[in-house]
Amino acid sequence: MRKKRFISIRTKVMLFSIVLTVFPILIVSGFSYFEAVKVVRNQAIELNLVNAKQISNTLDMIINDVNTISLNLIQNREVAAYLTAPSPESKQQYYARILSILNDQAFNKKYIYSIYIQDRSETGIDNRGAVNLVPDDRLLQAKALRGKESWYFDSVFVQNKEVNVISMIRDIRDIHHISRSLGILKINVLESSVRELYRTKMQDRSLFYLIDQEKVILSALSADEVGRRIEPFRMHSGMDGRTEGFFNTSIDGRKYLGIFYRMETQNWHIVELTPYERISKPGNVIKRVTFYSILASLAVCFGFILLFAARVLEPLKQFRVLMKHVEREQFHMEMKVRGNDEIALLARSFNRMSHRLNALINEVHVSKIKQKEAELKALEEQINPHFLYNTLDLIYWMSRMEKAFETSVMVSALSQLFRIGLNSGSRFTTVEKEVEHLRHYILIQQKRYEETIAFAIAVEPETSGCKVTKMVLQPVVENAIRHGIEPKGSSGRIEIRIFREGNDLVYRVSDDGAGADAAAVQAVLDRPASEHQGLGLKNIHDRLKLNYGARYGVTFESVPGEGTTVTIRQPFEKGTMKDV
Repeated sequence: MRKKRFISIRTKVMLFSIVLTVFPILIVSGFSYFEAVKVVRNQAIELNLVNAKQISNTLDMIINDVNTISLNLIQNREVAAYLTAPSPESKQQYYARILSILNDQAFNKKYIYSIYIQDRSETGIDNRGAVNLVPDDRLLQAKALRGKESWYFDSVFVQNKEVNVISMIRDIRDIHHISRSLGILKINVLESSVRELYRTKMQDRSLFYLIDQEKVILSALSADEVGRRIEPFRMHSGMDGRTEGFFNTSIDGRKYLGIFYRMETQNWHIVELTPYERISKPGNVIKRVTFYSILASLAVCFGFILLFAARVLEPLKQFRVLMKHVEREQFHMEMKVRGNDEIALLARSFNRMSHRLNALINEVHVSKIKQKEAELKALEEQINPHFLYNTLDLIYWMSRMEKAFETSVMVSALSQLFRIGLNSGSRFTTVEKEVEHLRHYILIQQKRYEETIAFAIAVEPETSGCKVTKMVLQPVVENAIRHGIEPKGSSGRIEIRIFREGNDLVYRVSDDGAGADAAAVQAVLDRPASEHQGLGLKNIHDRLKLNYGARYGVTFESVPGEGTTVTIRQPFEKGTMKDV
């Protein structure tokens, strides 16, 4: 059964106080924040629509002025005489007068950049000397409209300098023969003048577009965008059927609130996009107030908890500490009794229990412990390692005298196996000694299995002096023989590699035996440590984790019928003489 995690009363009181205080503040503040953002959003929509309508009115006045100027020029007799002159020489006599007329019409109209008149031979005159390149499709459209004006974005050139303009073009008709075309009139309105109409009204980091009925940008804050078709996500799908409205969009990861307003006279749209972070600024004030309110509430909560801990929880904490001592069989503990509440009653009961347990332990348990210690001491004397070494040494020399040389070699190997394995009681040794211990074990196994098993040991020189946990390699090799080579029923090979990998020392033992279920073995390795494990893989795995931490231990890889590889990982740490 899984052990429940301990949570102190202090922690519970603190969590309860935080929930009781902070949650209502968060709910009220969140509701206030969203309502404030909603109100500010509606105000921004109303303000932007008012600005759009004002800009629309100003643009309507400009358009009306341009239309009036165009009508004056179309009805002017001198302009008609100039356009109907039979030859370039005869037109020349009107040239100065026409320029004067054009300048008079554009006088005091700062938004008008130039006025251009072109006759049927496509010879033109511009009052600013600008080069006007009228596309053929615009000429055909103007003639098809039979004197009605049309607007489009254009560029004119003055001294090789390009100037962006919004042009009004219309066909000039003979007033005596209305079906007869005399030429083209083109009035260029400065795009920068239109931009100035809304620049002062724009909010910080907002975007503005004046769009014609063909979805071409006539004016924008960025000169790079004018003359292009507007991108779909900067518009609203229902703009064509409505006079005004708003929508949400996103550009380059930034969210915008958009409004649009349609000019009735030209079917143009005014579009303004305002960043949502600007709209949400008032909501940020509520955020800050909420944050400081939560901090103040937490401070009050902690103050209450400290007071509660000093008056109520401290005796409970003392009681818990004393119970820990009792668990360690320290029965002489006594708790100070204060007050007359339930905690005081618990303290008196604990003191009585502690005194009673102490008396019982002194009467019964202590005598049994002493008897057990005496038995263990006698057993240790019986298995004194010096007695074991001396006996094996005696058997070795007797074998030599009797010329049983193979027996003497095995006895010597066994003696060294025990001597290095015990290592004077130390838990640690060096790689060099661990390999020496393994070689003695292999010598014994080779005598037993003769030529059935081949062994190969490869040790990187820099690892020889490393400090390692003792008795690791021999159990793994023994495991490879018993569970790998023997079940195979034929000869086999066991390879042992010791090398450094980063800051780790790695043992890798591979065999070509019968193999095993890798998942099942790994599951055994990952089980919690048990008190009754032998010197198998699980024991090695637990010892390494105990000595070095969770990232070290044993990993197991195996393919049934092909072999097994056991990898043992521990820190790369240089040893000292005390480890030998």
